[in-house]
Amino acid sequence: MNNRIVFRALIVAVGFGLLFTGFGAVHTAPHTAAANIEFIPLVVLAPDDSQTPSAPAPYACVDPDGKPRSTVFHCYTPAEIYAAYGVDALHAEGTNGTGQTIVLVDAYGSPTVQQDLDRFSDTFSLPRTTVEIIHPDGTPTFNNSVRGAQVGWAVETSLDVQWAHAIAPNAHIVLVASNPAETQGVQGFPGMFIGEQMAISRFPGAVLSQSFAATEQSFHSAADAQVARFDSIYQQAVSNHVTVLGSSGDSGTANGDKQGRIFPFPTVNWPSSDPLVTSAGGTWLQFGWTWNPVSPADPSFMNTPGSRTEVVWNEPFIGAATGGGRSVLFSTPGFQAAIPASVLEGARGLPDFSWNAAVDGGVLVYTSFPGARVGWHIIGGTSASSPQLAALIALTNQLADAGHKAHVGYLNPHLYLLPPSDFVDILPQTFGPGAVTLGDNSQFGSGIAGMAVTSGYDLATGRGSPKAYSFVHDLANALP
Repeated sequence: MNNRIVFRALIVAVGFGLLFTGFGAVHTAPHTAAANIEFIPLVVLAPDDSQTPSAPAPYACVDPDGKPRSTVFHCYTPAEIYAAYGVDALHAEGTNGTGQTIVLVDAYGSPTVQQDLDRFSDTFSLPRTTVEIIHPDGTPTFNNSVRGAQVGWAVETSLDVQWAHAIAPNAHIVLVASNPAETQGVQGFPGMFIGEQMAISRFPGAVLSQSFAATEQSFHSAADAQVARFDSIYQQAVSNHVTVLGSSGDSGTANGDKQGRIFPFPTVNWPSSDPLVTSAGGTWLQFGWTWNPVSPADPSFMNTPGSRTEVVWNEPFIGAATGGGRSVLFSTPGFQAAIPASVLEGARGLPDFSWNAAVDGGVLVYTSFPGARVGWHIIGGTSASSPQLAALIALTNQLADAGHKAHVGYLNPHLYLLPPSDFVDILPQTFGPGAVTLGDNSQFGSGIAGMAVTSGYDLATGRGSPKAYSFVHDLANALP
């Protein structure tokens, strides 16, 4: 059935992360670091929707409490993500993260992180787990009136914790929640990176997810010195067999500076661009439905039960797309040597692999902190990709333990040796009567060229999205 609806105006903030209506006057929430670098949470929320679908069309999303959330934006439960990616087969054999640790890094954290995770776990029949919280520079005092900053990071924290737990329900969750009142930290490090140092030392063999970013050009003339300083943390992670992931971005190639000015050429984000970090890009998973637009700005869809479509994450009707492209800070690393030079042009390419990051097809997250509507929300962004992919590596480490092998640790050299059959190769696809083709990661309306989606590795989706069961088993089998 074709759901052709009138898409009412939404309040959309385009940039690093998008926060929509339903959270009031919430803005992107930067964490200012040394050298005036701002780290932005890469989270995207669907708006609340008061429309009623035309009979007999169903709502696109009804939350677990039975409340209609949207006629436009679809939402996924853990069970639906398991089925779409093959995680269910891993759980069925007992591969659930037992004995593993996942570290999630955010500014501020959330004052209701534990009770919201408990609600999420109870709703979806997951085991309850206690979040271990590290405050590297003092416990933040939650204030929902400071430009929405702490609310924005609380959304990010809730997404990270709940969906890492969904993929690896028996893993231990550690939250590094820094206090941005301490912007310089020890030796010029912001609190998030002090916390990363602490976690890497305390949890060798863990997996660490970073759902924040800054445009590489933010480093200006201080790039070499600043990057080397931060890079020392990732070197420590390699030594301690800690896998580090980072979100690639939510604005395609159209990234900006701290004043919100978009650079007039394609850019990528750091720390995702660091070769010691595995860059998590975004796809658009359409599971049981298919986008059916008459124009790029049309979010209409058809219900197609049993179908599975996965394309590059590029939703033109909200101006969001996966980050990806060529680094200006790092040259081509050895693990990407087999990628044609015409693709990388001597640079480090990102992302490395991808996972669903769509808002229309976002994941369900429960929040109850002040400053936001209490209840379920539909959330996307590459902030959704990174913690779920991190949890997939935690499942791999469980198999490694069972086989008396080393943990994954530095992932990238292993990732590029896995067979193509372990990934869904993301290709261009054309949708609807408007013949709208999604073939790159250009942010709609930005005028900045995107990176083409091609067969094999590309600069929009990397190697593609993992087929969870074979990916985890093949990666574990390849470990020494």
